[in-house]
Amino acid sequence: MSLIESYEQQYSSVTADITHTINKIATSTGVEKQNNVKQSEKLFEEANELLEQMELEVKEQGPKERQKYSTRVKSYKIELTKLQTDLKRAKLGIDANRDELLGDDTHDSEDQRARLLDNTETLERTSRRLDHGYRIAIETEQMGSAIMEDLHNQRQTINRSRGRLQEMDSALGKSSRVLSGMMQRIIQNRVMLLGVGLLVLISIILSIYFMVRS
Repeated sequence: MSLIESYEQQYSSVTADITHTINKIATSTGVEKQNNVKQSEKLFEEANELLEQMELEVKEQGPKERQKYSTRVKSYKIELTKLQTDLKRAKLGIDANRDELLGDDTHDSEDQRARLLDNTETLERTSRRLDHGYRIAIETEQMGSAIMEDLHNQRQTINRSRGRLQEMDSALGKSSRVLSGMMQRIIQNRVMLLGVGLLVLISIILSIYFMVRS
């Protein structure tokens, strides 16, 4: 079995489930009807995905097979469009058999109800988009607040580090001055010792000189 044929079998099974679910929608009410509507919408999404996969596979076929499967995919799309119409009618509670018996007299009211349903669905989608946008705005605001708080904390850390560096620099300056003073005193002491040593040496030399001379 080829991949396209596998997709066709899956599509056939899904459309059968759609038809069954639409029949349940027409005969149910309240929460049960809402659940059936949600189930049918999921099935329609699955059917559309299968059609997309089929179209991709058709492009990979040879000319003869491509023509054959392209015709099939087009018929599947027409079938799915009809099922979508049936779903709308089931949502409105319209009986197809009753419509066939009454003829064209009910078309105007049905069209009005269909347009009303379309407008309601459009409003629901718009509301969901607005809710999604609002959630994104809230999340963005929260992220911005977190980033600002993090930047504030980092700034405080940098300021504290700068203060500590300034304190260390001041301490190093003081230590440097102390060391400079100590070095100056050491040099002065060494000069004084050298001077005393020279004086002692001169005294000894003079003493020896006068002793020898006398």
